[in-house]
Order: sequence, then structure tokens, then C-alpha cells
Amino acid sequence: MKKKIIIILVSVLLIIACIGGGIFFGVVKPLSDAKKEYEEVATPIIKENEALDNAVAKLQELIDSNEKPIDESLIDSSKEAIKEAQANKIIIEAPTNNKDDYKIKTEELRKKEVDYTEYLAKLEDETKKLSDSIEKYKKFVNPTSEYIISKLATVDEIVNSAAVTEDHDPNGQLNKAGGYTATVYFESSNVNQSTIYTEDKSVIGKGTQAGGAIEVYANEEDAHKREEYLAAFDGGIFSSGSHRVVGTTLIRTSDKLNASQQKALEGKIIEAMSN
Repeated sequence: MKKKIIIILVSVLLIIACIGGGIFFGVVKPLSDAKKEYEEVATPIIKENEALDNAVAKLQELIDSNEKPIDESLIDSSKEAIKEAQANKIIIEAPTNNKDDYKIKTEELRKKEVDYTEYLAKLEDETKKLSDSIEKYKKFVNPTSEYIISKLATVDEIVNSAAVTEDHDPNGQLNKAGGYTATVYFESSNVNQSTIYTEDKSVIGKGTQAGGAIEVYANEEDAHKREEYLAAFDGGIFSSGSHRVVGTTLIRTSDKLNASQQKALEGKIIEAMSN
């Protein structure tokens, strides 16, 4: 009786072992092997995707900061770089827990060529340019007279400059509500100074006609209001020259300069104050 029971138990165990072995070698191991093969192909792509995602996130964070760049076109070019990178990113779909699906997904990934070099370089370049442009813009937010004068001294055609004081302020608006917090007048070598008729022969006395002026305001709104006021006289006998707001700073150039000279001088001033 005992022998029969032992034989039955052994038989049952053998059957279970066979069934288990059949399941392992017929189902579990093939699935495990398919998963391993898939991971070997997918892991390098996942790492590349992570690098691309990090580069995109870094640039997107800069855009979302809403900090202004001196070159506003960089916002659009940065968005375009992100769009292009995301459009060329390889999307990895997770397989179902099925051997055949793992094999299908593995073969699909093998056909993909993963090379984000171009997109990573473009994202890095846009990030640097946008970051630098933001830092340059900050230099036009409430700069001091001393800073402005030091930068104007590096512009080749500017031969003289001076900051207004409460005792010497033609417009009388220094530090008044809505007025400028600083103004620096300068002379340009491209303006014939003998054609400027004024009793006060100082740089400040000659005003913007001598070359131009840099006016600084407490905020951007005040700076733009001032520019709008000046724009109302453009093209008329009371036109005082070109004007452009950057940050809280209004850059003005003499009406005695032609349009090309005004544009060139304005560019030189922006370049000088940016560095």
C-alpha cells in the first residue's frame, strides 16, 4: 500500500515537473529572452532620448522664464529648434507582455537610426544664444550714467559725452515722476559741430543734435511713453532723430545724421552697452 502511494506521489511530481518544465522552456524562457533582446536594443535609444529631452527641457525653461532677450527673434528660433528635435525623436512604445510583441518591437527599433547630434548641437546653440541675449538685455535695465559713459567711450565715432545733473539738465526731468533717472548726451564725429547753434557749447547744451543721447527710465512703460512722444514728431521740422527702447533705456541719435548713419550708430551703442 505504501509502495503504491509512493509511486503515485512520484508520478504526480514527475508530471508537475514536466508541466513546469514545459511552461518554463515553452513560455517563460522565450518571453524572458525576447525581453532581454528588446532591452538591449531599446536601452541605448532610451538614453539618447533622455539626453534629447534634457536639452529640450533646458531651452524650454529659458523660454518659459519670460525673461526678455535683446534679440527677440531668438524666442522663435528656439521654439523651432525644440519643435524640430521633438519631431525627429524616436518614440518607443512599450510592448505588451507577449513574446511575439517584444520581437516585433525589437525589429522595429533595429531599423531606426538614432543620431541626435545635429539636434543636440542646435538646442545647445540656441540655449547659449538666448541665455547670452537675456543677459545683454539686463544691461539696459536701469544702467547708471557711469556705466553708459564708460561704454560710449568704446564707440569709435563718439568723441565726447556727459551726464546731466540737477544743476545742468536742459529738460529738467531728472528723477521726476515719469522722467529719466539718468541721461547722457554725446557728440559724434559724423556731425559737424559748427552747424549746431546754441549758447551753451557743452555736450549737454548742444543736446541730441551733437550726436545723440541715452535716456534711462525707472521702468519700461515710462521709456516707451517717452519714445511715443518723440515718434509724434518724426518726419516733421521738430524731429529730433532716431529713437529705440531697449529695456528701460532709450537710445537716441542725431537728426543731423542720415538714416544709415543713425542705424549704424544705434547698433554700435547697443553692441558696446551689451558687452
